Amino acid sequence: MNDKRTNEWLNSPSPDIDERTLMDYLEGKLTPEAQHEVEKAMIDSPFLNDALEGLSAVSNKQRVATILDELNKDITNKTKSRKIKYNPLIPNIQTLTITVTITVLLLVALGFVLFKMLMAN
Repeated sequence: MNDKRTNEWLNSPSPDIDERTLMDYLEGKLTPEAQHEVEKAMIDSPFLNDALEGLSAVSNKQRVATILDELNKDITNKTKSRKIKYNPLIPNIQTLTITVTITVLLLVALGFVLFKMLMAN
């Protein structure tokens, strides 16, 4: 798996903490210094804590890369920008709000002028 994409997925504060480092941490293969770095990063990143919890729940550790690729593909497919069809006959909410506000103000001003004219007579 691409380390850059893995780091983005993990939202890790440290570029040294990638999928392999997390797996080594879970399997107890890291040096005490490297374990300390992972634990220090876990303090700053609740997402990293969740990632470690999720990775520890996977029984087949060799499938983690496959699972991550599938998740990334699903996320990419679901978050693709969808084209919004523009219909010039239907005004957007901002234009509609401005039009209604101006109309109400004009009606209030007209009412005020008519009221003054009636009171003058």
